[in-house]
Amino acid sequence: MAEFKLPANSIVGSGKTYHAPTGAKRVRSFQIYRWDPDSGQNPRLDTYDIDLDACGPMVLDALIKIKNEIDPTLTFRR
Repeated sequence: MAEFKLPANSIVGSGKTYHAPTGAKRVRSFQIYRWDPDSGQNPRLDTYDIDLDACGPMVLDALIKIKNEIDPTLTFRR
């Protein structure tokens, strides 16, 4: 039987977790795949907890909220 092994830099690790503000009632977690090819580090999954009462109804609204209020290093294309 053949055994396959992934390259060391292709294993996705756990990243940072950003919690919702205290008192948030409707919280939804978003996991975003982050990778910076210039850093040489493995890719990671950052977790963002968003209060849906302070955000619009669409996923794009949540991404914009994360970029504007939580993590300005997040980039995406619309």
